[in-house]
Amino acid sequence: MITQKKTSTKKHVILIVDDDTTNLQVIGSFLYNKNYKIILAKSGNDALKSVENNHPDLILLDIMMPVMNGYEVFKKLKANNQTKNIPVMFLTAKTETKDIIKGFNNGGVDYITKPFIKEELLARIQTHISLKVSQDLLKEQAKKIEKANKIILESVRKFGHIFRDH
Repeated sequence: MITQKKTSTKKHVILIVDDDTTNLQVIGSFLYNKNYKIILAKSGNDALKSVENNHPDLILLDIMMPVMNGYEVFKKLKANNQTKNIPVMFLTAKTETKDIIKGFNNGGVDYITKPFIKEELLARIQTHISLKVSQDLLKEQAKKIEKANKIILESVRKFGHIFRDH
């Protein structure tokens, strides 16, 4: 009997954070048409609230925003156990090498400068979504292995005497 592997039909969630409405609309509609679930945030505070409610698979984060810049948002995300493992791609007009290095040194998974090429943005998003899915699967498998090991150890504690006595 041949069985087919089920493919996931889950729409991956991408949070786009930018204070520029036009950027949100352009990126949002482009990714929506590529079958992603899109959440938009116009400020750092809105982004932090949205992350807690929506648990995105990836965050596209502008750096230059009023009140709370992208680096500050990023720092808060990484300080929170619930959000620290969400991959963040910086998507910004800051093009100097020092800014790019700062984005990576802070822990960003990617850094894309504006104006961007849509196909390149999509390819990088697909790569980081795939990596996130793989990491999540590995974590899930590790938990299952840990649970199985606990059961085995408990069984050895309970029934190990049977083997030692013979």
